[in-house]
Amino acid sequence: MKKLFLVIYVFCSTLFVFADENDRFKEANPNDTLKVYYLNEVVVSSSVKETNELKNLPTAVSVVSPKQLQDARIESLPRLSAFIPNFFIPSYGAKVSTPIYIRGVGARLGSQTVSLYVDNVPSFNPSAFDFEFQDVQRIEVFRGAQGTLYGRNAIGGIVNMYTLSPLSFQGTKLMVSGGNYGQFSVKGSDYRKFSDNFGLSVGGYYKRDDGYFKNSYTGKKVDDSENAGGRFKLEWQASPSFKAMFFGNYDYVSGGAFPYMHEDSTAVSFNEPSSYDRHLFTNGLSLDYTGNGYSIHSTTGFQYLKDDMKMDQDYSPKSVFSINQKQKQHSVSQEVTVKSDTKTNYRWVVGAFGFVDHREIDTPVALKEDMIAVMQRPLDTMMEGLGAPLRLVYANDRIDLPGVYTKPSRGVALFHQSTLNNLFGVDGFSATAGIRFDYEHTGLDYITESDGGDINMEFQIPGRPMPPIPVEGDTLLEGSFRKDFWEILPKFALKYQMSPTSQIYLSASKGYKTGGYNEQVFSDVLQGALAESLFRNVKPYIPGNIQIPEMPSTGGGSVEEQLSYDPETSWTYELGGRYEMLDRRFSLTYALFYTHVDNLQITQLAKQGTSGRTIANAGKSESKGFELSAKFVPMDNLSFFAEYGFADARFVKYKTGEVEGTDPIDYSDNHVPFAPRHTLSLGGSYVHHLPYGSLIDRVIGNMQYQGVGKIYWTESNKNDAGTKDLYQPFYGITNASIAVERGALGLECWVENLFDTRYNTFLFEQDDVTVSETNIFVQRGYPTRFGATLRYTF
Repeated sequence: MKKLFLVIYVFCSTLFVFADENDRFKEANPNDTLKVYYLNEVVVSSSVKETNELKNLPTAVSVVSPKQLQDARIESLPRLSAFIPNFFIPSYGAKVSTPIYIRGVGARLGSQTVSLYVDNVPSFNPSAFDFEFQDVQRIEVFRGAQGTLYGRNAIGGIVNMYTLSPLSFQGTKLMVSGGNYGQFSVKGSDYRKFSDNFGLSVGGYYKRDDGYFKNSYTGKKVDDSENAGGRFKLEWQASPSFKAMFFGNYDYVSGGAFPYMHEDSTAVSFNEPSSYDRHLFTNGLSLDYTGNGYSIHSTTGFQYLKDDMKMDQDYSPKSVFSINQKQKQHSVSQEVTVKSDTKTNYRWVVGAFGFVDHREIDTPVALKEDMIAVMQRPLDTMMEGLGAPLRLVYANDRIDLPGVYTKPSRGVALFHQSTLNNLFGVDGFSATAGIRFDYEHTGLDYITESDGGDINMEFQIPGRPMPPIPVEGDTLLEGSFRKDFWEILPKFALKYQMSPTSQIYLSASKGYKTGGYNEQVFSDVLQGALAESLFRNVKPYIPGNIQIPEMPSTGGGSVEEQLSYDPETSWTYELGGRYEMLDRRFSLTYALFYTHVDNLQITQLAKQGTSGRTIANAGKSESKGFELSAKFVPMDNLSFFAEYGFADARFVKYKTGEVEGTDPIDYSDNHVPFAPRHTLSLGGSYVHHLPYGSLIDRVIGNMQYQGVGKIYWTESNKNDAGTKDLYQPFYGITNASIAVERGALGLECWVENLFDTRYNTFLFEQDDVTVSETNIFVQRGYPTRFGATLRYTF
């Protein structure tokens, strides 16, 4: 840290000397003075799909500008959490999972509920959502179902991110930053035009930290990380009517992960590796043609993801069980849209979308010696109860459950949307309607087995010693399943534009999240198959006078029924509006919404966390609430903002545990877990300009307060014993920064979680099978972090 701040100091001093020389040059050459005017930031925005202007869409949308990203130090998608009303991304310990919750709708595992597009190229896996931002031109967040134009997995909304164009910006950007906990990052990018119509941009970054949570078992930090990557973009304006753009991004992540600790502890304590490594490539080719009254846009996308996750799944120093999950995914997508390009009252868009996705998952689960001891107990109890002079003893102190699962999927869609303005001759009154026909084919090919599940039959007959008889217990499961899904996704909206600065709208839209197969439940399925195999192979060796009881049924139905989950669908109804007043210095946006979800997909812990996680359909749910966004600029150098969202998400109909002879558990009217009821963001920014000739040009101060809660952690909303509510109360963290700028140079000092607020970002219950008790594990929020950032733009 001392070396870093020394470098920053020397760099600043050198640049200030050059700046002073420049001032003396200006004094000697007054005609060459350069005047810089700092105006309200203008974000250029357009859409290849929407038939309404972005600022006047009949839906809730937030547009985040580069200045807002810099002021709030938003450097990746999770950092956008709570900055937008009813938009929340929790931290689950690693970039392998980046769930997004909008208006109480989201998912921890499985298909995403909110889709992400980068320069119009979609991501197909939430493991690809968390990457380092660099030179972002704007981010759009659409809240509410966006199925008509975006199709599958846009049930909660859409995040569109666009990067800078080398045709509209030229120059070089450099940034170096450092802070406590070993934080260090450096970024650089260059934008060049080689002719009036051809440009190239290249960039790269490196980021690291030492981690924030200690593993008391090893004495080292458990969540240190490194992140590096690069990007390029080529743009060619071949003619006034034709433009081509090709880009490529690469992101690499390596480090520790999953700092889950007992709720009464201040440190992690587990003996198995916990880490996550990822390689992510994203490429896109865009072609745009503008004709007479229409435009054609084509986007071809390719994404490759390869990652490796290691997790101690008992989260303790005991050797119970662990997992090592590896993914390889190739995704290719193609979309073509034809859109009207006229100023007439009728506007339309038609399009087609297709994709092919191939994902291979290798998830070897290891049952360790402490788990084998637990599995040995029922065998000993059974044989003692039978009074047989015989023990069935596992031959090994470790059983491996390797498995390879291939998940191919492909789909096509056709969509159309029309907007008719000045409806019935009323100025400003418009109607929008659209429909999408969506088809998807998905499948699962699996091969999984047990290795080390053999047992020894040890006879204990007095006076007749006998060698143990080995019995093979290992089993193999393999097969293939396929499913087809069809959905029709309509949308309707009415809007009244009362003036250029005010509007009100009413909309209804259908959302759809694809179904599929959950490979993680195979750990439980295979353990049951292993037990059945053992009993089947032991029976021939048992004397006829000893009756071995039948193995109890797993009660889960066929393998396909245990693995399969159905699509999730929703209808979202929304009433909202936007207003600007006081010469546009004050703006207000509001929305009231109601979302009804059928076949809600929810993540459950199989056997209370001893067999991994599974996805199940949870009947029906609903989410209702409202959101407000306000911005006020009382003077050119001072601005304030407030964002608030309330979402009451509950199960309407959800019963589980329906086993013959027992009553089902009814979760109806309980809060949907992991989705916050409140999100709040308050902030302000002040720019103080110093007189001409001063050592620095301006001082910029920023402060934000971000609050989130209440978050329930289980479907029951209570602990395992049912004795108390289990939730994270509302909490808030304060971030602040102060920066000084001189010409192209800026030095910023910043602090995050200023008051060191303590909170949990994740909580779950898990049975400790070795002692028959339930533990609560949590992931703590980050402590106070501070540092400095130096920026220089040529």
